[in-house]
Amino acid sequence: MEHKPLIMGYWQNWATEGARDGYENGTSAEVDLTDVPKEYNMIVVSYMKGAGIPTFNPFNKLEEKFREQIDKLALEGRQVVLGLGGADAYIELTKGNEKYLADEIIRLVDFYGFSGICINLEQSAIDAADNQTVIPAALKSVKDYYKNEGKHFLIALAPEFPYLSLSNGKYLPYLSSLEGYYDLVCPQLYNQGGDGMWAEEMDQWLSQDNNESKEDFLYYMMDSLASGTRGYTTIPHDKLVMGLPANKDAAATGYVIDPSAVLNVMKRLKQSGNAIRGLSAWSINWDAGQDKNGQSYSYEFIKRYKDIVTPV
Repeated sequence: MEHKPLIMGYWQNWATEGARDGYENGTSAEVDLTDVPKEYNMIVVSYMKGAGIPTFNPFNKLEEKFREQIDKLALEGRQVVLGLGGADAYIELTKGNEKYLADEIIRLVDFYGFSGICINLEQSAIDAADNQTVIPAALKSVKDYYKNEGKHFLIALAPEFPYLSLSNGKYLPYLSSLEGYYDLVCPQLYNQGGDGMWAEEMDQWLSQDNNESKEDFLYYMMDSLASGTRGYTTIPHDKLVMGLPANKDAAATGYVIDPSAVLNVMKRLKQSGNAIRGLSAWSINWDAGQDKNGQSYSYEFIKRYKDIVTPV
């Protein structure tokens, strides 16, 4: 089956002007949805969060104006999905919350025009209380609701990659519960230090933070997931999106210095029969941001990679 290739970008729903919020003391930019480069054909609005049943409000726009912007992107053939969670979001749901969460998601989708949800839970929020059962149950009911209306509701997951391992798989309950329902899995291949996998083919441990073996790490990581090898769970290759930082301010580790590494990985995966759906960037705001000296990053990520993602 041939899919439209994806370049996904996360869009930060918070103020950053002058914040020096980067790992190298740069500042991410505030970007209007309608100013996001057209090559980002899926945008994840980050985030739906909050105590109790999580919700969403645009940080700097009237709700109606934000809805108009999403409508404009939809007319351009782009999808805008809502991220659930985030690094600083503590979400804790308990049995019985399923319908309340589903109802809130449906309300937000119908009001704003989102086309789906991306699960972005991190740290203790991943397995807090009954999240691992409540959230999948709610999402399944939402997907079924829209299916009955003749619409496709997209479900994506964006786990830090160690949580897809068989030994540390805090995201595995989400995947198993959402089997047949999820559309995309976008592993975060950054901020994970020395985590990685043993590649017998190279007789070497390939770690996320080793720039010398970056291409091989990216290839064997995605191959491990596509084939369910080297201690990782299996995810269909046509549902995989490779998550990368936009630049060195966007993540502590994981920035790809030489873009040819990513280009080569995409080619190698395609040649092996495991072509993936595309790439995702943390974040659009960092792609448009500036370094500590005030030099703009000038959308380096999207300029580097806009032409390399090919249909499977």
